[in-house]
Amino acid sequence: MAPRISIVMATYNGAAFLEEQLSSLERQSLPPAELVISDDDSSDGTDDIIAQFAKRAPFPVSIGKNRPGLGFRDNFLRAAERASGDWIAFCDQDDVWREDKLARCADHMAQPEVTQISHQARLIAQDGAFLGLFDQGIVTSGVRRPLFYDVWGTFWGFSLVVRRDVLGAAPIDPRFVDYVDPRFRISHDRWAFFLAQTLGRTVEIAEPLVDYRQHSANLFGATGRPPEAAETRQSVIEKNAGYIAATRRMVEIVQGLPHSVEKDFPAFDRQQAEAVYLHALRQLEARDRIYHGTAMTSAVLCLRTLLAGLYRNAQNDTIRWRSFAKDMAFSLKN
Repeated sequence: MAPRISIVMATYNGAAFLEEQLSSLERQSLPPAELVISDDDSSDGTDDIIAQFAKRAPFPVSIGKNRPGLGFRDNFLRAAERASGDWIAFCDQDDVWREDKLARCADHMAQPEVTQISHQARLIAQDGAFLGLFDQGIVTSGVRRPLFYDVWGTFWGFSLVVRRDVLGAAPIDPRFVDYVDPRFRISHDRWAFFLAQTLGRTVEIAEPLVDYRQHSANLFGATGRPPEAAETRQSVIEKNAGYIAATRRMVEIVQGLPHSVEKDFPAFDRQQAEAVYLHALRQLEARDRIYHGTAMTSAVLCLRTLLAGLYRNAQNDTIRWRSFAKDMAFSLKN
């Protein structure tokens, strides 16, 4: 029996490209169980496009409206709470899905230890012209063990398909802060990625199953955020503080996971997970001490941190030489 997949889409003033995306969902060779749409109080005709699509769609369409808007982070996560499928495929309003995206992902959903699936994408321009491959570091298809990735990493939301019960393993509020922008709680894709790679295995598909559109209204393009201003001692301290706050909450969330998690997610190793996140936290705290020291003290602390093994990656024990070099250079010039 085919898995039940809910497509979860968050919209906001997306009329320019929404029809093309909805049409690509309509053409899926494996139809979804449902499309759950949550709109953030659009005012540009998005509502009409959604309403017309709901009338012709060959699958159920659930439409919710947020007044006032929640912002894309909570818009996606609140929409996911309304999903009923066994799996959730996050969907941006301005992309185009390959016709077999859901079918290719569904090939891996019977594996009980798999909690998330991700894939490559094609970059396209505003007019649909091909710009290049966006592989997200996915070079070959395969299955990755739990906690394979950097604890602060992610795959982009448009490429993520996750087991729905992953999102139910821990309450959305209060989830940890966005370590990139601590003014907000963490985004839907980073939250799902954190839980999924903690609880189970990840399937990587080295095929571009989505056309990822680049345009002026992108919240985040393929190149990520614009270059930041030159770092000062204070800005480095503040940035690291956001990571510390987020990682401390990660530790608390892992420690607070209910005992039923071991039964529901057979690949989950509580002891290993706690050790990984605690190591990541100790690493950040050690670096914070470096940033608060004088130039000579900071350099000494940097070397001590290296010798203590705190520059080692939490997930695979390799040394983060770039972090060490950055901290040493920072120490010597400050």
